Amino acid sequence: MKNWSEAIVFSCILATLGCGSGMSTTALLAASSSFNPVTAPAPVTPAPPVTPAPPVTPAPPVTPAPPVDPSQLHQSTSASGFIDSVGVNTHFSYTDTAYYLQSPAVIQAIKLLNVRHIRDGLAYSWVAPNLYSIHAQLEAAGIHADLVVPNPNSGGPSVQQMQPLLQNYPDAENVEDPNEYDQAGDPNWSTDLKNYLPTVFSLGHNSGFPVFGPSLTQSASYSQLGNVASTMDFNNYHAYWGGRNPETGGWGGPDAENHYYGSLAYDLDELQIDGPNVPVVMTETGYVANGTVGAKNVIPESVEAIYEPRLLLHMWNSGIKRTYIYELMDEPSSTTGFGLLHADLTPRPAYTAILNLMNLLADSSTITPGELGYTMTGNTTGMESTLLQKSDGSFWLALWLNAPIYDVNALEPISVPLQVVNLSVLGGPTIYSIRTFDGTGQVSTTPVNAPTSSLSVGSGLTLIHIMP
Repeated sequence: MKNWSEAIVFSCILATLGCGSGMSTTALLAASSSFNPVTAPAPVTPAPPVTPAPPVTPAPPVTPAPPVDPSQLHQSTSASGFIDSVGVNTHFSYTDTAYYLQSPAVIQAIKLLNVRHIRDGLAYSWVAPNLYSIHAQLEAAGIHADLVVPNPNSGGPSVQQMQPLLQNYPDAENVEDPNEYDQAGDPNWSTDLKNYLPTVFSLGHNSGFPVFGPSLTQSASYSQLGNVASTMDFNNYHAYWGGRNPETGGWGGPDAENHYYGSLAYDLDELQIDGPNVPVVMTETGYVANGTVGAKNVIPESVEAIYEPRLLLHMWNSGIKRTYIYELMDEPSSTTGFGLLHADLTPRPAYTAILNLMNLLADSSTITPGELGYTMTGNTTGMESTLLQKSDGSFWLALWLNAPIYDVNALEPISVPLQVVNLSVLGGPTIYSIRTFDGTGQVSTTPVNAPTSSLSVGSGLTLIHIMP
């Protein structure tokens, strides 16, 4: 052994291996010669220190849009409310027309328009064999009918006679007083009609239906009939524009309010005579459009395609609760050209225009409409607008020039130049797209995706889609 320390270690090993166990020294030595000491492992090199990640720089706070000046806020109305304000006249009891002979195709044409309301008649003295079946089909299609009751004649049918008939019209939603009875040839028309109105009012309310008041044709008839507001839920008017633009200021003499004959304002003044302060429906209005050149009050189909959408929006802006276009399709009892469809069910451009407008504005539910902040600069002279909101929060702004585009006296078009305006939407929303209607009823679309846009507004509708 090299030194005393090795001796001590060796003696300890000997003790560990066998001291006191009876093993001989020779055996212990032999055992010790086979002992292999454990080699200590090599030291572990420590891992390098982890470099900490740099601190995350927080995103800059989103700068909220500046508040909109209250003077730049515009109140919208409900898109679904506008859709619900549109109706169309039909004649499903006319057995020699497509109304009766091709009723499924006619019902489909109404559905395609997204129109939910028709105006038709309550059949009394004679009922076409399939008429009630047709009205069941209308109800199944989600289309509801205003039913005009028969004329009074010698007193007219009673409530007890008419009420059972209503059960055959599952699509019925209201009843209407006799149609234009002031021109029915009854010399005592005003007395007979006034005496009959309580009967119709009872019929409607006993059946749970609102009642539309009587339609009249002559200005003098309103004072002759007098105030019959207690017998109606809605006052009723028929307005035809003689081929002029629906926003016309009139073409005849003024009334006491200085509104001119032929204008909507003049018409509404007349309704204050027989039904003061009663909400108004317009159960007939529209245009005659066909290929006849030079006919009085007839306009080209391309002009009608521009006027009809404006008519519906202008009536909505004016507070008319429902506007029924006269009529859905041409039929022998009316002047050819009143129909949105020809007699063979092919569409006129006005049908296409209304279809596009109604489909663009269609909404699945109603909302309480809100306000939209926007400014419009440029040439806005003679420009009318309608701001609608859908349940998805989007806004639809319709703009148009309300000038006439056809001279009904010279029987020739009127050129109306485009007017450029700059639209800026405030508070965060974005102009998504711009749609423009033309004289064929078709619509062209221009994407924008910006809060501002320059617009060229003409006589046809410009419809701006604004996303929140």
